[in-house]
Amino acid sequence: MDSSDGIKRAAIVGFPDGSVWARSEGASEFRATNEELRNLVESFKDINSVPSTGCDLEGIHYIVPRIEDNLIFGKKDKTGFFAAKTKSAILIALFEGENAAGSEARTAVEKLAQYLSDIGY
Repeated sequence: MDSSDGIKRAAIVGFPDGSVWARSEGASEFRATNEELRNLVESFKDINSVPSTGCDLEGIHYIVPRIEDNLIFGKKDKTGFFAAKTKSAILIALFEGENAAGSEARTAVEKLAQYLSDIGY
């Protein structure tokens, strides 16, 4: 979260079980439910279907205009999220703001995902 002012909440969950490894707390508490996290994990198993169904996190339904091999981008108004999957984890960053906030969030999530991949996660 320190790498981008636009990232408001974040978490790392295990793949394929959706268990929470880490989450932002306090005023920036990541509040996605266990069911929402399990559904997000499941979406990576059939990522091509995600744009047609969207994704729910913290009680908000996001449209999903973009997916890549291991990345899901969700958007609603001026908020959104990026979720990146590694071999054994999914990194999630929720952002608020204009295009620059989304771009910074994506960069932060992808860099951390690459780091975790490089060390075997």
